[in-house]
Amino acid sequence: MAFIKTSDSIIIDATLTEKGRKLMARGKFDVSKFAFGDDEIDYELYDFNRAGAPDYYPALLNTQMFEAYSDRTKNIQYGLNSFDKGILYLRQEELSDPSFDPIHPHAFLMYLPILKINEAYKETPQTVSGSYVISVNDETTSKIKESSPNLRILESNNIEKRKFIVETGITDCAVDGIFGTVEDRERYIVEKFLLDKDFLIYADNRLITKILGITPNSEFRNYPSGKSIINFEALAESIPISLENQFDNYATFLVRGIDNMISDFDRTSSPLAGEAFSSINGPRGTVTAFNVKTSPGLRINSSGTRDFRYSKFGYTDQAVFGDSNKFDYIDTTIYILGATSNSRVQVPIRIMRFSGT
Repeated sequence: MAFIKTSDSIIIDATLTEKGRKLMARGKFDVSKFAFGDDEIDYELYDFNRAGAPDYYPALLNTQMFEAYSDRTKNIQYGLNSFDKGILYLRQEELSDPSFDPIHPHAFLMYLPILKINEAYKETPQTVSGSYVISVNDETTSKIKESSPNLRILESNNIEKRKFIVETGITDCAVDGIFGTVEDRERYIVEKFLLDKDFLIYADNRLITKILGITPNSEFRNYPSGKSIINFEALAESIPISLENQFDNYATFLVRGIDNMISDFDRTSSPLAGEAFSSINGPRGTVTAFNVKTSPGLRINSSGTRDFRYSKFGYTDQAVFGDSNKFDYIDTTIYILGATSNSRVQVPIRIMRFSGT
């Protein structure tokens, strides 16, 4: 449903789902609640530096609305959320703020956490042409290492060796005096109820059969001495759950997160202590790590019959590294959503199989 407010009326454009049409036919259709979203808005169209100019008319004010969908999983992807549980921990300076209304209190959220792929830690995978490579079998792993010896990849047959690390936290906030310390983590994330303890992972189930996530015994922590404990060694299988998502042919997997205890300690040091391990440059919330299991048919080596999906969804016999080694590959995207903050990140992956020389 979408609406346009004119000077004296509101025009509602509603497309009913199958259930809604049944209720309408029975005379029982009644709107009891609704939600707002801003999927259409590209906030990069707004120029903050020109906001006060009298001749400035931001393009985003003229953004056209999406048409309503009958599929309920494809309506609002970026809904507006309420985080007012944070009023339980309002500090004195927040209570004294002129905008504070004791009748309708709010949580004073300066920043919301984002999700980010960790590219700082030395064991994280690297990209090729903008995608993270997943080798489907040992033969492919050997050939990729032959073609690109220093490339760090994921291996479907060796899930513990390397994995995706996804962090939550607040970035680019030093200008407001907020840093990546344990104290600021407590104040701006924990006390505001913004910890993502669980993550939803959406993956194409035609290509990926299982997601393997971390266990509660994992640790991600550093110390002022420079030492660290980074342990994501034990991965546990996550099978698809029944929660729907907005992507056709995608399954939903649930993985847990753990406390991200990487800290910068001394705010004035350069480089900051956390930079060696974390891609978040402010308070860090939680972290998760996972690997993927590709469909068994995709893992057949070069002496076997090529799976039809390489031709249908990807490319075959490609000289990816510019040498004599040829590979079949399929590009796809994994989507990760923080269950509490509703923040998300996309992970482009390339499923690769050695096909010959």
